[in-house]
Amino acid sequence: MTYIRRFGDLRLTDRPDVGGKCASLGELIHAGIEVPDGFAVTAGAFEAFRDQGSLRDDLKRIVRSVDPSRSSDLDAAHTAASELVAATPIPQEVVDQIVAAYGELCEAAGDEALPVAVRSSGISEDGDVTSFAGQQETYLWVVGAHDVIDNVRACWASLYTPQAIAYRSQLPEEVAFESTLISVGVQAMVDAEVAGVAFTVSPRTGDRSVMAINASWGLGQAVVSGEVTPDEYWLSKIGLDVTSSTVARKTMQCVPSTTGRGVITIPVPDDQQDVACLAPESIRELADIAIRVEQHYGCPQDIEWARTRATNGRPARIVLLQSRPETSWKKRQAESRAKTGSSAAASYLSVIQNAGTGVRKA
Repeated sequence: MTYIRRFGDLRLTDRPDVGGKCASLGELIHAGIEVPDGFAVTAGAFEAFRDQGSLRDDLKRIVRSVDPSRSSDLDAAHTAASELVAATPIPQEVVDQIVAAYGELCEAAGDEALPVAVRSSGISEDGDVTSFAGQQETYLWVVGAHDVIDNVRACWASLYTPQAIAYRSQLPEEVAFESTLISVGVQAMVDAEVAGVAFTVSPRTGDRSVMAINASWGLGQAVVSGEVTPDEYWLSKIGLDVTSSTVARKTMQCVPSTTGRGVITIPVPDDQQDVACLAPESIRELADIAIRVEQHYGCPQDIEWARTRATNGRPARIVLLQSRPETSWKKRQAESRAKTGSSAAASYLSVIQNAGTGVRKA
């Protein structure tokens, strides 16, 4: 059984095996977009893990016993499930394949202790019915095969966080089942000087003629988590002209830990806090890449990107870390339709009730 698949071999059609995040990374590579190298630990690896002893049935029992309206139940289920996942051995064949794949990644990079990001890639993530983005965990600056395996296990355990269990409880049974399938992406880290997100549609209004870019110093984790207010640039897709820009005061940045493992948040130097972290040429380059991605996928995209540091005579460059269908505007539309539908239903019910009252009075 093959439990590892290289990003370069993946396409969107591989999503049932490697999840939305990993499949999209493979699709980006196929489209000629620069993406840090890596591999997926397939959903089959997690299924092989859950087949150990009674783990699968024990996890089902824990989740099904939860009252999702009670935070104490959710916390208790999370603790019990996490302890089970931590105590269950990973099949040796899965371990061996992860170790070999990480070794090949290190060899290709010329770094025997290559730092990697270990990212959950849910099978239901960013699907048509659900969006699991952010429900499971990501671990940055992971070094060494042993730590990679530990963090793959941690990603599996994140299927059972309180928020993930509560979210699944609201889903139809067949969708909830699919959402318990998970792959994990292992991707070479980028020592980002600047990072952020880009939307190829206005997340505020749904206007597809514009795009928005957010950027801040350091790794993108600070932007995605909301720890920092990033610079913001709005562009017209026609000509890629910047129509509006806001340079924020950026006081904190996420950077690699001085220990060589993990990341830390530190102050931005005083002379950089109020300085735009993207030059006009970088904004245009990123916008051009984002347009290419949108054209490839045929729908608006939510993109995570990073600009590398210039090192050893090699110039800084922009790479993409993830791309998924934009959901912020889609969610707003859905909420608006739900409110409109509720209002219409209430009005209709009122008419019926009044009509009924009139009949009774007659």
